[in-house]
Amino acid sequence: MKRIITLTLFMLILSSSAFSLALDDLQIKPVTADRVKYFPVPDDNKNYMFLQAIDNDSYIVIGDFSGVEKVIVLITDKGNDNTVDSVTEYFPHSRNYRIKKSSDSRFFTTDLAKLKKQIISGSIYKNNYTDEMKSSDALEAMLKKDDKIAVFEDVYGFNIKLFEIDETNKYSAKFTYGKNAGGYYLQFRTEYYRKNYGTEIKPVLKYSVYCRDTNDPVVKEYVEGLFKIRAPKVLSAK
Repeated sequence: MKRIITLTLFMLILSSSAFSLALDDLQIKPVTADRVKYFPVPDDNKNYMFLQAIDNDSYIVIGDFSGVEKVIVLITDKGNDNTVDSVTEYFPHSRNYRIKKSSDSRFFTTDLAKLKKQIISGSIYKNNYTDEMKSSDALEAMLKKDDKIAVFEDVYGFNIKLFEIDETNKYSAKFTYGKNAGGYYLQFRTEYYRKNYGTEIKPVLKYSVYCRDTNDPVVKEYVEGLFKIRAPKVLSAK
């Protein structure tokens, strides 16, 4: 009996890890209309917003579960010009798709530059029944502290880990930013946040921002602003 319980627990851990990896895969590869259906629908109907910019295109995914009709919205910005090129709506309960130029989601706007900035700053996660995603304020605070343990410089940018005051063995969030030959990169990943002292909560989606090899103007502007706080040596030497 004990062996069966141990095996069951082991299988549950493997299943949980596989699910987490699958969600990461959704976020680090270009989001396409046929992949939208794989984004999660939380049991507690928690909303989420996610910005992705890879190569010449940008995408925003909105999980809007606050209304009667739950919907996952994909906004596609071809060419990184802050223009809505298409909107894909996926309704998980009916499994229906709609391809449109707009959405009835209360989080949708045609002002993509504003929406991208709200995701980066984290302002969109305030009072909208979402996870508490670690965003630009936490990143900038860490850079200004000049923490030698938490801030690691590589050739083209920085990796920053956010640790709790009494926790040094694991980080609650990780930030990455910089510029290489492919373009700018900017990534915000929240591992967990606390509801209270004894309760850790893992977000539905770990990445709120995943951008690489991009010249998206909003991402470019923000990363250049971070360089004014702290730039890698390859840029400082110029």
